[in-house]
Amino acid sequence: MLDILIKNSVIVDGTGKFAFKADLGVAQGRIAVVAQSVEQEAARTIEAQGLHLSPGFIDPHSHSDLALLVDPRAESKIRQGVTTEIIGNCGFSPAPLLGAALKETRAEAELFGIDVTWTSMAEYLERLRHPGIAVNIVPLVGHNTVRGSVLGYGDVQPEPVQQAGMERLTVETMEQGARGLSTGLFFPPGFYAQTDEVIGLARVVSRYDGIYASHIRNESDRLFEAVAEAFEIGKQAEIQIEISHLKLEGYRNWNGANRLLDMLDDACAQGVRVGCDQYPYTAGASWLAAILPYWAQAGGAKAVAERLSDPKMRTQLAKDWTKNRAEWEERGGMRDWADILVTDCAPRPEVLGKSIAEIARTEEKDPLETAFDLMVVSEGQVGCVFFTHVEDNVRFLMGHPLVAVGSDGVALSPHGVLAQTKPHPRSYGTFPRILGRYVREEKVLSLEEAVKKMTFLTAERFGLSGRGVIREGAWADLVLFDAQTVADRATYTDPHQYPEGIPYVIVNGIVVIDQGQHTGSLPGWVL
Repeated sequence: MLDILIKNSVIVDGTGKFAFKADLGVAQGRIAVVAQSVEQEAARTIEAQGLHLSPGFIDPHSHSDLALLVDPRAESKIRQGVTTEIIGNCGFSPAPLLGAALKETRAEAELFGIDVTWTSMAEYLERLRHPGIAVNIVPLVGHNTVRGSVLGYGDVQPEPVQQAGMERLTVETMEQGARGLSTGLFFPPGFYAQTDEVIGLARVVSRYDGIYASHIRNESDRLFEAVAEAFEIGKQAEIQIEISHLKLEGYRNWNGANRLLDMLDDACAQGVRVGCDQYPYTAGASWLAAILPYWAQAGGAKAVAERLSDPKMRTQLAKDWTKNRAEWEERGGMRDWADILVTDCAPRPEVLGKSIAEIARTEEKDPLETAFDLMVVSEGQVGCVFFTHVEDNVRFLMGHPLVAVGSDGVALSPHGVLAQTKPHPRSYGTFPRILGRYVREEKVLSLEEAVKKMTFLTAERFGLSGRGVIREGAWADLVLFDAQTVADRATYTDPHQYPEGIPYVIVNGIVVIDQGQHTGSLPGWVL
C-alpha cells in the first residue's frame, strides 16, 4: 500500500527532460512508482489535475543556521517549495566555535533570543534534530568561523602551528557532518587571509570529497581577479567549487557579463570543476559595516561599534571617505546613500525599510554620520539591502547552464522574533519568482531548465544522492505547483509575504504544506 498517491500531475523530473503526465506513488519516504496510471491503494490520494510536480527545491546558499533554532517550521522556505537547505555559507557556520568566534556568534544569536550552548558541529546538529526541522539540512564549515576560532578577527597571518590548528578544526567538523568548506573573503576576518591559507583548508575538505563554496573576495571593481582566485583554489585543491550569488556589482562593472561567463567556460575547459548560484534580484544584502575600510572592520561587530564611538576615529574615517570615496562605493557597490536600505537595526525599528539618505534627511544629518550612528547604537549589527546590479545582467547570467538558483536568504516567518526585521524579499520569494517571472512571464528559461537549476544541478554538485530528481527509489522530496499562477509576493518594503501557487510540499514522504497550509510536521533530516 502506498502512503501517498499523486494523480494526474505533469512531472518535471529535474534532469532537464521534457515534462510528462503521470501518476506518482510514495512509500516509506521514497518514490515507489512513477507511471502513466497507478491504481494501487494509498492512505492519501492527492488529485493534481492542472498542477506540475517537481523534485523539492534545493537551496545551495542559505543562512538559516540560527533561524531554524528559533522556528524549525522554516516557513518562508518550505512555502517556496524548498525541501533542502545548504547552510554555513559565506564563511560563517554555526560551528566550530572557540575564542572570538564563539563570542561573535553569541552576540548574533542574542538578536534571536538564542542561548549558544554548543561549540562543535555535532552538538549544533543534535540541537537541530530535536524537536526536528521541516526541511533537510546540509551544513558547510565556514572559513571565517574557523579562522576566528584560531586567530580571532584581526589582521594577522597564521603561523604553521595555527594553520595546522585551522586544518584540524576543519577535519573535525567535516567528520561531524559538514559537507564542504565555505569562504566569505569579502568579510572579516576572511579578507585578511591569503590564498594559500584557503587552499590548505580546501585540500582538507577535498579528501572528504567535499565542495568549496565561496563568497569571493570582490564582486565589483576587482571581480575578475576574485573569480580567478576561486578557480586557482579549486584547481590547487582539486575540489568542486561553487561561486556564491554570481553577479556584477557597481555601475562601473555592469558591462562585464560576457567576460565573466567566458571565464567560467574557460575554467571548465581547463578541467576546473566550476558551479555558481544566483538569486533573481538586483539588490544584495549584508551588514552596513561592510562599507568600511578593512582596518576599520577588524575585531568583529562590537569592535566596529566601539571604534565608531571615538570622535577621533570618526574624523579619520570621514577624511578617508572624502579622499577614497571610490573605494567606499566599490565595497558597498552603491552609487549613493539612497542605494542602501536598512533592514535590521534592533534598537531603531523605526528606520527599517528606509534608505540611509532618507534617514539622514529626516534627522537632518550627514549620511555618513547617520551610518556611523546606526552602527554604534546597534553594536555593529545593522543589516542592509544594497541596490548594486542591473536586471539585464540578472537575466543574462541566469541563462548560463552552470548557474543554479540560490536564495542567499533565511528561513523566516511573519510572526515572532523572525518578523522583527524587514529582510531582503529573497527569503520569501526566490524560487517562485523564477517560475513566475522568468519562466512564465519573460520566458528567460523553459520550465524544465528552471526546475533543473533548482534541483538536480545542486544535488549533483553537493553529492546529495537520491535528491533533486523524480525517479523510482529517489527520496520523496516533492513540490506541486500551479505553473499558471505561481508567483512571489514579497517586496523590499513588505517582505514578509508568502508566495502563491504552491499548494503542496512533501519532505521525506511527509506532507508539510497541505493545500497551502503548514501542517506543523518536521520530517527534515540532516543529510
